[in-house]
Amino acid sequence: MSAPSSARRLRVHRHPVRMLLSPAPWCATGYLLSYLVAGPALFAVAAAALVLGVVFAQFTLTVALTVGSAWVVRCCAQVERGRAVLVDEPVPYAYRAPVKPGLVGQFAARCGDPVTFRDLACLVLLFPFLLLLDLVTLVVWLVLLAGVSLPLWSWSLNWRQSDGSGITGVWIGGPDEGAPGFWIAGWPAALATAACCLALLLYACYGVVAAARLHLRVARALLRPPRDPLARARAVLAGPGPLARVSPRCAAGSRPT
Repeated sequence: MSAPSSARRLRVHRHPVRMLLSPAPWCATGYLLSYLVAGPALFAVAAAALVLGVVFAQFTLTVALTVGSAWVVRCCAQVERGRAVLVDEPVPYAYRAPVKPGLVGQFAARCGDPVTFRDLACLVLLFPFLLLLDLVTLVVWLVLLAGVSLPLWSWSLNWRQSDGSGITGVWIGGPDEGAPGFWIAGWPAALATAACCLALLLYACYGVVAAARLHLRVARALLRPPRDPLARARAVLAGPGPLARVSPRCAAGSRPT
């Protein structure tokens, strides 16, 4: 039985084997891997747009360039919102519409919109945290995956020793000769290592899904539309009044004859 989750493709199963065979850890892997490529690029573009926008805002003649910098930040935020489709629906968005026409209205709407500052917080301020989270999670996950597949490729590695002889297997340890470590040579050792990695992988899949859900939760919290404080009042006004709950039969029976 799967636990309810806000992400369609990141559902958590109680049984580890069922969890490993479900799409959740693999969709989470794709989501985290894509950030390792898109995240630094979005950070660089958004940070450059922020710096240029602050510089351009100091001069009246370059206000249009400041508006363009805010537009670039919005485009980067749209890419991050669209990445959520790997595990769920894209993050919705809503920006403030210009109240006045012309360049002044565009400047006030784009540079004064709180959503723009939340975009910068997600793309620039939280970039080191999100990158570290995804990187550490993927290193552990991919190392365990490589350990599970060790019997398939360990026999193809041939290492030459200092005495000129060769040995087949995988060396786990330091790169220098004499460093602490151990050899995984032969099928029995490779199969035993793969079994240990598989046992750890059954529970590491929960970690990779948790990291993807945390990343998605941060993106949703910062990139979604701001909450409307009058939404509840508008829903009450748009809905039927208290008299609509009275059935027509009761209304007809209450009429005087």
